[in-house]
Amino acid sequence: MHSMKKFVRYTGCLLMANALGCSPPAADDTSSVTQELNVYTYNIGAPSQVLNLYPDHSWLPSYYTQNGAYNSITDTVAMFTKQSLLRDGIITTNVVYNPNNGNVSIFTPLPNGRAQQYAYMHPRFMNNLHAVQGLNGVTLCKNTSGCWDPNPGDAPWAFFLPFGMPLINQQAVTLLDYPPSTSLVAGDYLNNFTMRRWSQVMTSVGISNPVLYETTVDSRPIAAPGSGQTSYLPNATTYFNTPNSNHHYLTPMLRLLANPPNDPSDTHTRPIIVLGTPARGAWGAIIGSTVNVLNVGTTNLGGANQSTSWVAGNHPDVTTYQCCPGDPNTNCDGSFSLIPDEQIDFQVLCIAQVLAEKPNMSPALAKAYCFTQWGGAFSSMPVANQRTMCIQAKQDYQYSANGQCKTREQAETFCTNYNNNPCPTGVYTCNVPPRPPLPPGL
Repeated sequence: MHSMKKFVRYTGCLLMANALGCSPPAADDTSSVTQELNVYTYNIGAPSQVLNLYPDHSWLPSYYTQNGAYNSITDTVAMFTKQSLLRDGIITTNVVYNPNNGNVSIFTPLPNGRAQQYAYMHPRFMNNLHAVQGLNGVTLCKNTSGCWDPNPGDAPWAFFLPFGMPLINQQAVTLLDYPPSTSLVAGDYLNNFTMRRWSQVMTSVGISNPVLYETTVDSRPIAAPGSGQTSYLPNATTYFNTPNSNHHYLTPMLRLLANPPNDPSDTHTRPIIVLGTPARGAWGAIIGSTVNVLNVGTTNLGGANQSTSWVAGNHPDVTTYQCCPGDPNTNCDGSFSLIPDEQIDFQVLCIAQVLAEKPNMSPALAKAYCFTQWGGAFSSMPVANQRTMCIQAKQDYQYSANGQCKTREQAETFCTNYNNNPCPTGVYTCNVPPRPPLPPGL
C-alpha cells in the first residue's frame, strides 16, 4: 500500500505548455486540482520542443555526448528537475518525465504549496515567452554568417539554458555572461570554478544558503570554453533581447525568475545581481543607462508594476587574478588589486543580501551600510570582517603565484600570524615563519 496520503494533479491552465496569464492556485483552492496522493503532475511542452530546449544527443556536439551523456531525454529532464527541486528545498522521492505526453510528475512527501508553486513555475520557464526565446536567438545566430562559434576553442559552443536551479525560493537572480562548457559536461550549471568561488565568497559574507542567490540568467545562453570566448559570442541585445521579436529572452526571463509566486513583497521583486562587463552591458541596455561596478538602482522590468532592485559588480573570477601590491611573481602580470577587488565582491553580495531580506529598502541605503562593513580603508573595517576577508583573499590570490593559500586552514594560519592583513609589506607567500625556539628550561 502506498505510504503517501495525497495526490495533486494539475489540470486546466498548467497542462497547457505555453499557457499565458495563468495564476497559481491558492493553497486551499481545489477548483483546478483533484486530490489523491502526493504527486504533482504538470506539462512542460511537446516532446519535440523539450528535446530542443534540454541538452540532448540529437543535436549536441559529440564533445558533450561521447561518454553517454544526454542520451535519454527522460533521464535528462528528471536529472535537472531533481537538481532544481533539491536546491529549492523541496524533498522528493522521485521525478518522472513522460516523453509521450510531456508530463512531469513530482513525488514528494510534502503536502504543502511549494510543489504546487514549482509546478506553476517550471512550465512558464519552458514556454514560448521564455526558454523558447533563447533557443530562437541561438537559431538566429546559427543562420547568420560568421556568428556561430567563429573562433573554436577547446570545446564547441552549445545552447544551454539555466536548468537545475531554484525556481520558487530564490532570494536573488544573478545575471552573468555565459555558462562554461565544463558545466554542460558535468550536467550541472553551477559546477564550475566561477560559481564554486562565488559560493565561497557568499558564505564568507554571511549568506547561509548561497544557492538561493545563484538562480542565473546568462546574457548569452551558450556553453563555451571558460576563457577567451567573450568577444566572439553574439551581441546579447541583438540576439537575445530584441523587443517585439521571437528572440526577446533576457528581460522576460529575468522578470519571471525575479518574481517567484511566493515572493513576500507586493511592491518589489527579488533583487538582481549583475556581474561582469558583458552582463553590465546587457543590463545597461535593458534599463537604458550605463552600469558600472558598485552601481545600484531600481527598475520596472518590462514595464512591470513591481520594482526590481539591482546591484552591479565584477565578474566573480576577476579577483582570483589579483596579487598583493609589489608581488614580483611574473604571473601577477601587474594586477595588484587583491584587496580592492575583494572589497567590491563583498560589498556587492552584502547589498544583495540586504535587498533580499528587506526588499523595500533603498538600494542606496543598502550600499551605504555595506560600505561600512566591507569598504573603505581595510584597517577601518570591523575586525571580524578584516579576518573574514583576509582568509578569503589568501585563498583567492592569483593561483600561479606563491601568495595563494591552497586551503582555508593555511589561510587562517597566515591571517592569525599577520594580524588579519592579507598583504603585509614584502610578504608574497602563504608561508608563515616558524616560531623561534623556546628558551632553555621552558
